[in-house]
Amino acid sequence: MRRRDADALLRYRGVRSAHTYQASWYNNATFVFPLIAVIIAGIVWLATGSAEAGGAAVFFLVVTGAMLPVVFITWQRQTTAVIVHEDGVTALHMGLEQQSIAWDELRSVRRVETMGNVRWYLDGSGEDHIVIEGEIADRDRLLDEARAEFERRSG
Repeated sequence: MRRRDADALLRYRGVRSAHTYQASWYNNATFVFPLIAVIIAGIVWLATGSAEAGGAAVFFLVVTGAMLPVVFITWQRQTTAVIVHEDGVTALHMGLEQQSIAWDELRSVRRVETMGNVRWYLDGSGEDHIVIEGEIADRDRLLDEARAEFERRSG
């Protein structure tokens, strides 16, 4: 668990479990693939002196650089930990609370699949929700706890 997320645990009463996001900002494919292409094209260019390989390396370097702001912006909204505690469920990003849903506000636990990517939504009142990504550690336990609490409270 990231240090800031671990420090944030102290703010919540009766922590039952903490689930970390197991990836990081640099695991984003729109950043990694062009970076790998830069490395490969750069090695080919250095080994052969090929102008085409050099041009490809420069092109992919520009693409990688252009993607950095996008990756950082999306990372700032990424949940880095989900805390299940006595009062509800809370999503954190680097120790800062993004969203919190009290148990009595939990309306549903639903699965959404988009183009093969499965996410779970913990829906609160109104538009409030916490997205549980596939990269969340021990996701099934988190979902089981949320479902059990939802069923217990909904009768």
